[in-house]
Amino acid sequence: GSDASAVATRAVLDGDEWVINGTKQWITNGGEAEIYTVFCVTDPTRGARGVSTIVVEKGTPGFTFGKKENKMGIRASATRELIFQDCRVPKENVLGKPGSGFFNAMKTFDMSRPGVASQALGIAQGALDIAVNYSRERRQFGQPISAFQGMQFMLADMAMKVEAARALVYAT
Repeated sequence: GSDASAVATRAVLDGDEWVINGTKQWITNGGEAEIYTVFCVTDPTRGARGVSTIVVEKGTPGFTFGKKENKMGIRASATRELIFQDCRVPKENVLGKPGSGFFNAMKTFDMSRPGVASQALGIAQGALDIAVNYSRERRQFGQPISAFQGMQFMLADMAMKVEAARALVYAT
């Protein structure tokens, strides 16, 4: 998971602007979105309470993107590195009070967790569907492998785990 207390990207107030330097890894919809909320260390002496949330618009000078990651799953959303090199944004782009970024991140993670669980459930259901179909098509000793009790045990165990996960997702 993400460790919101280990933010390395820095933002320093220079007059009426924040100057942001650093990178963000594995950002969902990186390069696709028009507006980004970026968690930056604005006061390194305060630990997690020194993290602020700063809004950065796509196209802001000093804000670029790394290559699109070639992922095994969840390919419908682009995942890229965000790169900040002397990226300047108005000081008014801080969301909430300076230093409230860690708490903003925790709220965001809490709201996104059911969506992540739903994605995992969809992947598990897809894997089960493929396994069941394959067991019906693949033949050994003149019959589909779905006829073998050992295969039935494995598929039943998979189905049980998928249904347990579904119950947890639907309950949240």
